[in-house]
Amino acid sequence: MPWQDLDDALQQVRLKLLEQSSAGTIHNTGAWSAVVASRVAVDWHRGRRRTELLRRRLVALRAPGVAETLPAHDRDLALIMAGELDELPADQRQLLVLRFYVDLTVPQIADALGVAQGTVKSRLHHAVGRLRDRLSTKGMV
Repeated sequence: MPWQDLDDALQQVRLKLLEQSSAGTIHNTGAWSAVVASRVAVDWHRGRRRTELLRRRLVALRAPGVAETLPAHDRDLALIMAGELDELPADQRQLLVLRFYVDLTVPQIADALGVAQGTVKSRLHHAVGRLRDRLSTKGMV
């Protein structure tokens, strides 16, 4: 996990520890904490991989002349994605477009919008999750 994301990951671990600590007695807190931290890291890596694969597909779709040569399924997916982006709130759509279509980094987006990097990360996480939920209900993800 990159250093710039470490603070967010530690906050997630702390939150999970607090949530789960009220569920019952913990016999070995060190081992239990390590498992929680490991799960947060795995979730982060899986989410990053999903995001990267989606970004690659979207970048490939916008390349000049590519749309005409793509299979019908990929063109349909691009149209569905565009439609789902239109259904999102404007602030979430803006973040997704800046990150995945314009290909700005989190610090660049934070500077452009005048908000903290943690805010951008949090909002991106929610926007991607919302888009993923919408696409999964249509059987696309």
